[in-house]
Amino acid sequence: MRLSVSAVTLMKIAVTGTTGFVGGRCMRIPFKGYEKIPLNLRSDTPEQIELRGVNTIVHLAGKAHEMQPIPDSIYFKVNFELTRALAERAKTAGVSHFIYISSTKVYGDEINGVVNEDSACLPTDAYGKSKRMAEEYLLSMQSDDFTVSIIRPPLVYGPVVKGNMIRLLELAEKNIPLPFGNAGNARSMIYLDNLVALINHVIEKKAAGIFIGGDALPLSTDRLITLMRKSLGKKPGLISLPAFMRSMLKKIRPDMYTRLFGSFEVDNSGTNKKLNFVPPYSSEEGIGEMVKWYLKR
Repeated sequence: MRLSVSAVTLMKIAVTGTTGFVGGRCMRIPFKGYEKIPLNLRSDTPEQIELRGVNTIVHLAGKAHEMQPIPDSIYFKVNFELTRALAERAKTAGVSHFIYISSTKVYGDEINGVVNEDSACLPTDAYGKSKRMAEEYLLSMQSDDFTVSIIRPPLVYGPVVKGNMIRLLELAEKNIPLPFGNAGNARSMIYLDNLVALINHVIEKKAAGIFIGGDALPLSTDRLITLMRKSLGKKPGLISLPAFMRSMLKKIRPDMYTRLFGSFEVDNSGTNKKLNFVPPYSSEEGIGEMVKWYLKR
């Protein structure tokens, strides 16, 4: 006898952080064969949430990295203590799969070369340290009936993005030459829908371990601006800063220099091979969708 769709009981995925950048997109993009339900950790404590029938938790809620100083304790309270409490509640309630969205900030800021899933984690700020503490605790909880998956995305971009990416979009929109020509850097990023697709793959395979997200190739700052301006219907309009001016910027504003000309490259080939995963969207497609949103917002 053929069962109707309504007669089939879908497996339940609980998602935290559904009002956020990634969480909101997770709720809008279908996970094949699963029913998604939001968990609100602002109104309910982990002890109060209902997890009956939930098979998997995708934990996206957390305190994002901020450029403006905030007390370190906030990062540890939200990113570590809340994660620990939620995971303990999940395991007690019989949830069999816990997926934690961490960050490549666990590797720290002083990166030489390319990092992968096995690279040493040496976080240098409270955000990275709190994420790493949560990772370690979750891995210690793993058992035959409680699978733990940790996903470390680099910079995530796409519709509804905030922070430095918005500032770059605003610069790219201006009809002025920009001093990012021949940047010579390589920065790994991941388009929002590629990250959601990766999460979906981890759910389907119930894969345990540490995974790194990323688009097919890293981008240099000049390539990023060129793609933004192409989607805006503009020419690249890039000029190169003389070496002495770059040196001055590095001394006067090392943080700005790192964001514009620094490199941070991840090798996620191990993740892709283990999961048999290929990011479904190119950087050009992702940036194009981000620019469409930017122009309509």
